[in-house]
Amino acid sequence: MRNRFLILAFALMLWSSPCQADIQGKEILLFQEIPRVFSASRHVLTVLESPATATIITRQDIVHSGYNCVGALLRYVAGVNFFQTSDACYNIGMRGVNGLQANNVLILVDGRPIYSPVRNTNQCALIPEVPDDIEKIEVVRGPGSVLYGSNAFSGVINIITRSPEAIHGVELTGSGGTFSDYLYSLTSGERFGKWSVKLVSAWTQRNSTQEHDEQVRGIWKMSGEVNYEGRPGNNYNLSFGFSKGKLLVASATVLNPFDQDGFDGFLRSRFNWDDLKLDIWWRHFDTTGDDVFEASNLKWRFDHIDLLLEDSFKFGPHTLIGGIEGRFASFGATTYDHWHNQFIGSLFAENRWRFSSRIDIFTGLRVDYHTEAQEALSPRLSVVYSLGENQSLRFSASRAFNYPSYLQNYALLVTDHFVHLGNEDLDPEKLTSFELAYQLFNPSGISMSSSVFYNYYSDIIDMKRRNGDDDYYLTYENLYDIYQYGVELGFQYRYMRNLLLRANYSYVWKQKKHGITFGPVPANQINGEIRYDFDRGFWVDFRLHWQDRSDYSTGVVTSLSNVSSTVGFSGQSPLLPMQSASEWQKLEGFTIADLSAGFISPDKRWNFAAAVHNLFHSTHREFPGGWNSDTTFTIRLSVYF
Repeated sequence: MRNRFLILAFALMLWSSPCQADIQGKEILLFQEIPRVFSASRHVLTVLESPATATIITRQDIVHSGYNCVGALLRYVAGVNFFQTSDACYNIGMRGVNGLQANNVLILVDGRPIYSPVRNTNQCALIPEVPDDIEKIEVVRGPGSVLYGSNAFSGVINIITRSPEAIHGVELTGSGGTFSDYLYSLTSGERFGKWSVKLVSAWTQRNSTQEHDEQVRGIWKMSGEVNYEGRPGNNYNLSFGFSKGKLLVASATVLNPFDQDGFDGFLRSRFNWDDLKLDIWWRHFDTTGDDVFEASNLKWRFDHIDLLLEDSFKFGPHTLIGGIEGRFASFGATTYDHWHNQFIGSLFAENRWRFSSRIDIFTGLRVDYHTEAQEALSPRLSVVYSLGENQSLRFSASRAFNYPSYLQNYALLVTDHFVHLGNEDLDPEKLTSFELAYQLFNPSGISMSSSVFYNYYSDIIDMKRRNGDDDYYLTYENLYDIYQYGVELGFQYRYMRNLLLRANYSYVWKQKKHGITFGPVPANQINGEIRYDFDRGFWVDFRLHWQDRSDYSTGVVTSLSNVSSTVGFSGQSPLLPMQSASEWQKLEGFTIADLSAGFISPDKRWNFAAAVHNLFHSTHREFPGGWNSDTTFTIRLSVYF
């Protein structure tokens, strides 16, 4: 099957006319702009002006990938650490920090956080959007707490959806692949005078893997919005979204994978009066896990009410943005003694000072207050020097923080001789970072980027074991300080409007600590891409990812290998057989290649894509205890009315 696919792709290349250096192609390149990013500063700036390192995943990247799950595209971004925990879930870290409880990256959908505060992890599979609804993804590397608060520890990923005007009709998509990997979606949007409306609905499922015969994903997703445009600069937006269904989750290394069945939804209202913005949203999460502990099912629920008031001012060479943010949260679970309430309040501001025609200076500060962890400060300084029309040099110094999760604050699980306790006296984790970056961007030729960074993490929270006379205690404490440094290099070459070449390299070195929960993060990663758009609507895209071997430590919980009888579990133990905490496990390096090809009709009314993921059948595990990766095939057909 794989050979037939390669022969078909090669035949398409021969049949289509080759790229010609024609006048039309030159004109298209002349009008291309340097990519712009919003998430790095809450202002729309080019990537050369940005106070932080940013990468843009465009809509064309998403369409050409052939993925049903756009999160897999993040694997090919420099500095991003991606690993699959199961065929239903994956984890994302940045710049050398990742793990099953990865919580150092804040993922947003149109500026709205989607992480689960139960463990502060991002629930990517529950994002209530589908590939047809995504306009672009902004990946900002480096601390972002000055603007976004907790969880924007090592970076921010903002998924920006399409406007109703951009859709302008109805798009139906059906996608299928191996292991019963299906996605069916309807995306519709239209403008009616000053009003515009959008509705997105999708069903996604995956029934089995190479090593698991049960359903691992079955989720129904729906979202929508209504916009009203008054005079220029004034508008109102009301939006909603929800995901409902089941996932097979690998939530912690001491537990076997278990099914999580539940509901995650939000209702949001946004007002814009010129530069003044008011954003209010409510989020409800309610889920049940399988009978992991024989005593009872795992059930948890939380409600959030968030409010953001933001304004910006311009006076002389200064552009100031500031705001007030507040969150009230209510949370309960079967493993907690009672319902808990939390409040987080924030004040933030950042000033862009146009010091000269070549120098921009960004200074910012955020002050947060947390019910349990108290105060946290996040300053940032960035100096951007323009070396010319298409080049810039930047120095950044910043500090970020990460508040404890609900689990770390309030956990209460008591069985015979085993006690798992939260700690309400935890301090926030902190990151101090320094970065020097250079960037050259030429839309019609060669673009390059490089950055060198140093990070110092302090007050890292992890499990701590306490032995009593007859009991085994697990709790959480601020245990570690570590440091790391790294390098990121990027290259892009576009020849006319047909051929695109990309490559990037990431290196990170991190200090090891005895017993810390950390990994898996390889020291070296290389990504490459070759894309060719034929003149007759056909395209071919080839991506390659390589990473070397990595270390993985599950911390103090690894010493639980023989605890099942001690803590009173009967039958099959949910505890995985692990090695001692003093040992680090090795994960072998691997190479993943993706090949996709497709056709877009001349009238843009329909398009077709087919993809082979893990083309070379690289058999590997991306974390200890995980499943072997396999080669998968996907086809997708979209029809536009």
